[in-house]
Amino acid sequence: MAVGMTVEMSGPLFKTGGRITEKVTEGFVQRMVEVGEQRLDIVLRPRDTKPGVYLTAQQGGKSTGNYRRNVSGTVQGVRGRIDDGGVVYGPWLEFGGGRFKGYAAFRKTKQWLDGEVDKEARDYMTNYVRRLGGK
Repeated sequence: MAVGMTVEMSGPLFKTGGRITEKVTEGFVQRMVEVGEQRLDIVLRPRDTKPGVYLTAQQGGKSTGNYRRNVSGTVQGVRGRIDDGGVVYGPWLEFGGGRFKGYAAFRKTKQWLDGEVDKEARDYMTNYVRRLGGK
């Protein structure tokens, strides 16, 4: 299972901004991957509940935590990706099987990120401009 994101750069700022604009965009993709990882951590195991199936097989009332441990993000330029490392039972947890409906953690996280991207971009750019000495 995976959540992917790509930032498309267009407009005069990106045509004339050079390397600094590219660095800002890469930094924003990194930020969104981090936000997505944090959100998946919440979706996979809400803090106000006991350990769930995403923490994999219960062994004597304790979870191994294997699934959550395998969820990680990567960034290459303006492309970001969060995945479960190919855990074999990932599709079953995401989509379900038989009578089990699945949890759709990656789908829900992607939908949530889609709704947050504008706010995150504004915050990120405001902080970046401030660091450059702007207002």
